[in-house]
Parts: sequence; C-alpha cells; structure tokens
Amino acid sequence: MTNLQRDWLTEGVFDFEYKKYVLMAYLQHINKEFDLHRLHPHLPELRVHFGICNDIRANKRQIKTSFPKNLTGIDLQSWQLQYEETHQDDPYMEELNYILDFAIPRFEKSIGQGTERFTEVAENLTISPVGIVPLRLQEGYLLFLHAFQPLVSVFQYQVALFDEMKERILNTRFLETIRIGLGYTVSQIKVDLTKKDKSLPNPATYIIESKYDYPLHETLLPVAKKLVLKEINIA
Repeated sequence: MTNLQRDWLTEGVFDFEYKKYVLMAYLQHINKEFDLHRLHPHLPELRVHFGICNDIRANKRQIKTSFPKNLTGIDLQSWQLQYEETHQDDPYMEELNYILDFAIPRFEKSIGQGTERFTEVAENLTISPVGIVPLRLQEGYLLFLHAFQPLVSVFQYQVALFDEMKERILNTRFLETIRIGLGYTVSQIKVDLTKKDKSLPNPATYIIESKYDYPLHETLLPVAKKLVLKEINIA
C-alpha cells in the first residue's frame, strides 16, 4: 500500500485485524521509501496521521470525563475524593481503542526513523548565498548543484504562511535545469535570472550542494527548504 487515506480509521471495514493489516502494509512501504532516502511526502503525512490519532484519543478522553461519576469514598492520606466511572465504552469504541493503541506507537516509531534520515541529509548539505545578500529574503531562487554532474536545478521560492502543521514553509516552483562549466557559472545563472525577472533586481539566491546523490524532489528540496528558512531567520 503506497498511501493511507486521512479517514483510514473509519473508512471501509471497521475491524482491528483489518486495520492492523492496512497500517502495517502502509508502514512497510514507508520504511522502504526511507531506506531509499525518499522523505517527502511521507514524513509530513506520517505526522498528520499521528496528530489525527492523538486528537481522536484526546477527544475520547474529554468526552469520557464529561460523564457523571459515582462517589465511592475518600483517600484519607491525600483527602481526595474517589470516584467510579459510570460510562463504559461500547464495542465500537473498544475496537477504536485497540486500533489507536496499536497505531500511535508505530506512527511515532516511523516518524522517528524519518526524522533521523532527515537529519542525516541535512548534515550532508551546505547552503551558501550567491553574490550579495539583499535585505528582502522572502523570495528568491534555490540552485541545486547535482552531485557528480555539472548540472544545476533552479527553483524559485517564496516564503508562505503556515501549513497544516502550523509551520512556516517555502513555496517553490521548478524553473529549469542548466549545465554549468568554465564558461557558465552559478553567478552567471543569477545574473540571467535577474534579467528575466525585473521585479527582483537583486534576488536572494542560494546554492545547495550535497555530498551524496539524494533524490531531488523527494529529499533534497524539502530538507533544503527547512534549512533555508533557518538561514534567513524566518522559521
């Protein structure tokens, strides 16, 4: 299974064994992707699923605590009143409890594995400004130097508001891949970009270099976007 729907908990057959099968097939696919250093969109999706499961569990607890309780006694050491729950989960809610108890720690483990890969990639990247750094950093260009190849992939970026995880993000748009050499350098790419877009007379431009040949769109781009946000002090 290559993806997991947002409503996977309630969609289709509602059975613990079936949901366990669906989840494990999905996580197996995710682990294979992580082994290939393909982090996006899998790591953000895992965090969303993890958050949904925790929200459901928290809402269940809130609903349960709202039901009346029977007073059963007093703890004489702490002088706290002791209560007995009067509400019992029906079979549907019990099944949901089993699914959540199974899913939450496994989502958490996969997120940890993906985060480790993310950190590993970040440690192998260097980000450097090209030319003079302008005062306006909210938009500009990212230049990805291909490992072991004289190629540069050019993306235009713009700082956006918050995503569904309430984090600042960079919106990017792929422009082109350019061959560089002795007669055509990264600095010349910036000059040409400036000529094409007169609205950015001195665009913020960053060159991203990697020690290893990671996937561009699935790995280098999402990791670099996070690092660039920190670089320009907007994260």
